[in-house]
Amino acid sequence: MLFSSMETAWGYSRPLEAGDFLKHDSFTAALKRDARLDSDYPFSIISSPCLIQLAREHGLELFEAQSICLDKHILPERYLRNFSSISFSEQKKLADSQVLLVGLGGLGGYILEILGRAGVGGFVLADGDCFEDSNLNRQILATVDTIEKPKVIAAKVRLESVNPFCRIQTARAFLKAEDLPGLVKDVHLVVDALGGVEFRLVLLRETSRCKIPLVTGFVAGNTGLASTVYPGGKSPAMFWQGKNSDGAETVLGNTAPMVSLIASVQSQEAIRILSGKESGLSDRVFMADFETMSFELLKL
Repeated sequence: MLFSSMETAWGYSRPLEAGDFLKHDSFTAALKRDARLDSDYPFSIISSPCLIQLAREHGLELFEAQSICLDKHILPERYLRNFSSISFSEQKKLADSQVLLVGLGGLGGYILEILGRAGVGGFVLADGDCFEDSNLNRQILATVDTIEKPKVIAAKVRLESVNPFCRIQTARAFLKAEDLPGLVKDVHLVVDALGGVEFRLVLLRETSRCKIPLVTGFVAGNTGLASTVYPGGKSPAMFWQGKNSDGAETVLGNTAPMVSLIASVQSQEAIRILSGKESGLSDRVFMADFETMSFELLKL
């Protein structure tokens, strides 16, 4: 079985029954009672501890409780500083979205952290690797306690501690082309955080075939790039030449400043797309070079 852990199916996995409506009505009444008004914002607010407690009292999954909360125009306080860079309606779209994140090393760890804090609601996390000592210089999920442990396990634990309202599925595997159709069938976006070059072309081909946009990033030494590829659109595949063993990142290494920068660009692009905004990197490449402190946006 590809999925090593499946927390829940996306959304409601079965038709709502009479008892569910009563439970939801009771939860909604409690939600409205405990939410507070703030004259500075055009919505009510509720704290995360309060929302968690109400969900438990009414027998709701946390992601389900958050969804009802946003439906009732009540913002969980954890997202308050997103407003108004992310509007209320955009926050709801993020909460309802699902992302396949391929790779949980340098790029993937930072991307998971950012998207989880921003409020992306669902994740499929895929990586077959374990942490090793050499990851500690740049990978946010790598600690002395996670060395030799599976990256997907560390990622799941971290995401649950950052945002327990997320739905999480994990695939502890180095993906193959035949795995992708099943993984992407319920997601809105695929984020490429791979460390090598060989599987990127496979990922590009299969996401295009499945008509799913792909946000990709690549880091080698003090340079990095990010781009978004829509089905039928242009891609930065020209930069993905060679084998994993002789790729530029293997020769030049990776450091935390560039890794975190490219991960931040990828994350912002993912947030734009998932919240319904126009992509900023479709048919374009963001390129950064810390040696010259230069940043360029190139048309493909």
